[in-house]
Amino acid sequence: MTADVDAWMSALLERHVQPLGKPAFLKAVRALSARYVERRDQLPGRSPIDSAGKRAAFAGFFAPMHFMTTHVIVQLMKLNESRIDTVVDLGCGTGVAGAAWALAQTDRPALTGVEQHPWAVEETKWNWRTLGLEGRVRRGDLVQACVRLRQTSRRSSSRGTAIVLAWTVNELTDDSRRTLLPLVLDLAREGASVLVIEPVARRAAPWWDEWVATFGEARGVAEVWPVGIELKPPFDDLDRAAGFRRESLTARSLSIRGSST
Repeated sequence: MTADVDAWMSALLERHVQPLGKPAFLKAVRALSARYVERRDQLPGRSPIDSAGKRAAFAGFFAPMHFMTTHVIVQLMKLNESRIDTVVDLGCGTGVAGAAWALAQTDRPALTGVEQHPWAVEETKWNWRTLGLEGRVRRGDLVQACVRLRQTSRRSSSRGTAIVLAWTVNELTDDSRRTLLPLVLDLAREGASVLVIEPVARRAAPWWDEWVATFGEARGVAEVWPVGIELKPPFDDLDRAAGFRRESLTARSLSIRGSST
């Protein structure tokens, strides 16, 4: 990680941990984790960050974990070796997955984010600005945003575009996922790079096998990751204090490396 990223992570702690205090912050981290693990059936159509504490936990704890995970996956899958002009982060949350991909590129691409939650939109702006990245984020539905991207690709190639869907497809309804999958694959066929990241737990993504099979038909690659994804200080200490005691970060991914020319 660069000095800029280290400074951003320190700023995250000042922004989200200090106002709550560490005990309250850790309690919110555990509560948000339980919502994702134990009450997943309640997520589609509902916001998991419906309190100030959960929002702080999401932005100050889980977001940097997602950043670290995405950064490593992009590099190990060599997705950063294709020319990327724009990273499109669909269902961007606080924008960290798109930021991680952008920072993995030799030449910094522009960023575009689409997110329904108004608080997350503002947090994305802060994250990108703090990381020295340029981009625009707007409120909107990620499936409809993908429809518009597909319409644009019919007029011009999608080469130079990276599309990331990180820890967000699992929050969609079944109907929305069925609409989204062919759109994403069509964009990949037009030359876009695509990366989907989700938790390892099967309960979190019962639809995963269908997506793996469909991506495989489009020469996509499915991976399960603990490899090379280590927790960085001070988040390793926070992780232990929250009671998780992970030795590494885990995720599963689907990816298609886009055309460079």
